Amino acid sequence: MRDENLVGLWETAPYDYGAMESSWVCLRPDGTGWSAVANLGSAAVSQLVWDCPVDGEVELRWTWTASGRWAPGTPFVLAETDEEGPYEEVVRTRYATVTETAPFADSPTAALAFEDSVEFCHRFALVTREPEAGG
Repeated sequence: MRDENLVGLWETAPYDYGAMESSWVCLRPDGTGWSAVANLGSAAVSQLVWDCPVDGEVELRWTWTASGRWAPGTPFVLAETDEEGPYEEVVRTRYATVTETAPFADSPTAALAFEDSVEFCHRFALVTREPEAGG
């Protein structure tokens, strides 16, 4: 079972003030997706599958990852790869989708809040409901 409210490209940028990195999570309607984290010098991008085993809980299961240096722009792209290969990590966490105004933002946006951290973060703002537009 999947919660369609989770589908989309989500980013931490509106919550990153003072942080040295940003994170993204892309959840597609078919249960596939990706996540990424980047700082000034390096980045990692990982493929995942996702499902909602019970209401209000999501399971993210990573299957592959690559790390290296990234190229600015959208979508997120690794310019040089240092390491890549199979990756096995599972995060099963409670979540909530809300509408809120992030710090320093002018208007409210859809937000996804995880109880446990995902790519080092707990809160993500919606970029688009069309995940293919973001990567």
